[in-house]
Amino acid sequence: MNLSDKILNLRKQNGLSQEELAEKLNVSRQAISRWKLGSAQPDVSNILQLSKLFKVTTDYLLQDDYEGDPNIPAAKNQKNTAAAKMKKIISVSACALGLLGIFILYLLSRFVEVMVPHITYKNGEKIYTWRSDLTGHSYKYFIQEYDLELLVILLFGLVVFGFVSLLASQDKLKTLITKYKKKAKAHRLRKG
Repeated sequence: MNLSDKILNLRKQNGLSQEELAEKLNVSRQAISRWKLGSAQPDVSNILQLSKLFKVTTDYLLQDDYEGDPNIPAAKNQKNTAAAKMKKIISVSACALGLLGIFILYLLSRFVEVMVPHITYKNGEKIYTWRSDLTGHSYKYFIQEYDLELLVILLFGLVVFGFVSLLASQDKLKTLITKYKKKAKAHRLRKG
């Protein structure tokens, strides 16, 4: 990436217009425009000012092949974006895996017969009678018959983890949590 592209990217990342950047560097907007087009280059003092303003090294600005500094905002932004995508993929995968597992167990419970209780009522009390000749299709009794409770808990845990992770990555949830904490703190201060 050449100098003009780096200046353009850094300017946009910092939300500055050409006029605002020109004002901060004490140069004309036309000078910024010429830098963008590559028809002119900033002088040494401007390079130093750009370096300080955008918190990047002068090496990053001046060397076209120098893009590997992890402290450069552009590199940090790319890493953050990649990390966010990876978190989203993991969250969706965990949720999908949990839901798929639960669905498969449900389908199996529809095909495999298990012992089901015969329920009678005596004096308003529910009485369960288990007999080997009473079989049927039941998700609950299928899970119990084959001791799959732990697996079901793990699958539901994956679903919950996936949903919570997806929501946690959303800025809306972070904002809600922050508001809730502020309200809780204000409530404690009023009581305390």
